[in-house]
Amino acid sequence: ETPWCSPIKVKHGYANCRTPQGEYYKNVLGTRCDIRCQKGYELHGPHQLICQSSKRWSGKVLCKQKRCPTLSMPTNGGFKCLDGAYFGSRCEYYCSPGYQLKGDRTVTCTDSKVWSGRPAACVDTEPPRIQCPSVKEKAAEPNKLTARVFWDTPEGRDTADGILTDVILKGLPPGSHFPEGDHKIQYTVYDRAENKGTCKFLVKVR
Repeated sequence: ETPWCSPIKVKHGYANCRTPQGEYYKNVLGTRCDIRCQKGYELHGPHQLICQSSKRWSGKVLCKQKRCPTLSMPTNGGFKCLDGAYFGSRCEYYCSPGYQLKGDRTVTCTDSKVWSGRPAACVDTEPPRIQCPSVKEKAAEPNKLTARVFWDTPEGRDTADGILTDVILKGLPPGSHFPEGDHKIQYTVYDRAENKGTCKFLVKVR
């Protein structure tokens, strides 16, 4: 009947003990204890301990907080976590200016040690911007059927990484000789994500 091993206590867990003959004390010689951890914790050590003749339990157990793997940084963005990467931790993704979030903004570390939700990606969905000059009007010189018209080539701006891959001009380039009438000029710019921006203006020759 006498207690033999030290009383068993499992931090963040439970011990379910059976004594050899149903004794009152749960730490008499030969007691067997099944060890379980509370939600969000995992067992390090044997699942069952036995009170041995050496007055010691047959092993050491520890309930350790479950951890999720470190999240990977989305390109052109990042994430903030409230309390690390433990069970129940929440992390929120964010994107650099000019990029939109695709996937779940918030993920939680689950009991199965994986993050809930789809990992986020930051994508460039914003078209680049380009501004054309206003209408260019020119009168042809006497006895001439054309007029030479100049303008500054408009500069495109990309909101994300600032890189433009292509500028396409529809119409005659600046410095050309334009015949009488209205001439449509259009510029189109593309960024690396293949978003495009356009602007148009008129060249009028009288």
